[in-house]
Amino acid sequence: MSVYYSSHSPSFADHPTVTPSLVAHIPLSLRRRQKMYESLEELLKMHPCFNWKHFKDRSESMFKWASESDDVGGASFGEGRSGSVATTPTTKADLARAIFFGTSSGPCAQRAPAAQRPPISFFAAASAAFALGGLLDKSADEQAESLRSDPVRNGKIISKDTASAPAVLFALSQQALTVFENSNTYDLDYLVAMILQVLYVLHEGKARLAHNLLPDVGKMVNVARTMGLDSDPDDFPGKFTLFEAELRRRVWWDIYYYDLFISDYMGRAPLINDHECSTRLPMDVDEELFNPSCGALPLPRTSQSALEPNASDFKYFRLKCRYVF
Repeated sequence: MSVYYSSHSPSFADHPTVTPSLVAHIPLSLRRRQKMYESLEELLKMHPCFNWKHFKDRSESMFKWASESDDVGGASFGEGRSGSVATTPTTKADLARAIFFGTSSGPCAQRAPAAQRPPISFFAAASAAFALGGLLDKSADEQAESLRSDPVRNGKIISKDTASAPAVLFALSQQALTVFENSNTYDLDYLVAMILQVLYVLHEGKARLAHNLLPDVGKMVNVARTMGLDSDPDDFPGKFTLFEAELRRRVWWDIYYYDLFISDYMGRAPLINDHECSTRLPMDVDEELFNPSCGALPLPRTSQSALEPNASDFKYFRLKCRYVF
């Protein structure tokens, strides 16, 4: 547990946080991470919820921060309640380029996330994502099995990538969430981590599905209610940004989906009553452009085929929500 503290001898006054030593417990090379991102992106097209591009950018900024920091240093991630990445201030030169060349114009100007310390809840979400990615990476499973039977091949010792088994990363995600909730208030990253953990259990397909999944979904529902996700963000003018509001709607409706179908699978009544929530369905947007800097919703691109919707829009999630509503 010491990896959650910047001090080597933490006191009662010290709060757990993400440290470079903790990030090192996800021993994945950049090449391996990129391969997992590709597999996860394909999977999450069938389970859309959060903005994948933004999540991936935040994940890489976490690894960049860890590589540039020591256990004592490191800035705060700037997440707060929103789950949005802090951006660097615009200089006069940036403004001039935007005016004359249009490089930063438009309602959804893209800005690279700063390499800063993430909250523990996001670390838990990233760990769960890589655990899920490990399940999808069949080639890694074959390589791991091969190296177990022959630990030293051609003079090469088993790599850290091979040692990062999905079950280990999943357990790390669960541990991080426990540490987070004992010292912090719930946030959207916490719920995203739980959603990814549910997806992991569903794809792992082991016998624990029956007795673990329903309680996990029940906890998601109650945490979401505690955070007020069952009330539409527009009921609180000025409290949430456009990106925050849409993310809250997405997370709520994804939890609604799992509550309905997992409860039905287990022969139980769902916990969410349709008449006790006012949260509207999320909007269909261009996912490639949608980011925390948006001042207006980027409309989805025109599909080239009526039978094949754009991969960058959010239409499938809305259809899934309408199906269960």
